[in-house]
Amino acid sequence: MMQLYRKISSNSGHIGTFLILLLLAVNAGAQIPNYFHYPEQMNPGTLKHSVGLGLADLPEDQVEEGSDYIRAPLFNYQACYGLPEHFSLSGAAYSNLVTFHFSAGPRWHYQIDRFALAVGYDVAYWFGALNQFGYKSKIHGWFNYPNLTIGYMFNKMSVSVKGELIIQTSLTSKQEDVEVSSTYNTFQGTIVGVYLEQPLWKDQIVIIGLKMNYTK
Repeated sequence: MMQLYRKISSNSGHIGTFLILLLLAVNAGAQIPNYFHYPEQMNPGTLKHSVGLGLADLPEDQVEEGSDYIRAPLFNYQACYGLPEHFSLSGAAYSNLVTFHFSAGPRWHYQIDRFALAVGYDVAYWFGALNQFGYKSKIHGWFNYPNLTIGYMFNKMSVSVKGELIIQTSLTSKQEDVEVSSTYNTFQGTIVGVYLEQPLWKDQIVIIGLKMNYTK
């Protein structure tokens, strides 16, 4: 599988851009056509996974001036494993070498002809540290992502729309010797992603996507 997608994020109403230049992936034991984001029902024991590398722009309102010159590689691994009774288990790991984000959660799939949907709930832990550019910061916390994916399969491609809520359950940040912690459940924003998928050869597919984040 090869993926190319763009992510647009915002913080306090300001839009930043996130462009993935190249994402290479490998799928094993999946159904044909072998879509990754399309929420088709999976046979128990079916495994789909991907490995990727991207290039990220840091949000302008966080790094202030000069953000156009700061780039960070984004590595990621995603997997989905089929379970009985139309369930599956998904997991993902993301890192830009400064922060690390790990998530996992169940999905329930339902399919009628070419339409398919999946309802899921992911739990994520992330942490990071930055000791360059004048920063001496550490951060870690837990997040929940209730999500819904709706997809339609055409003859030679599929389109999927995924919506997620961002719920922060705990967060601890430390700057120099000052540490601030929060253990309250807070709603932090939403995520909407749109993905187009087309088979290339055998189990390989190409994905073009747009992902929009709005967070506090």
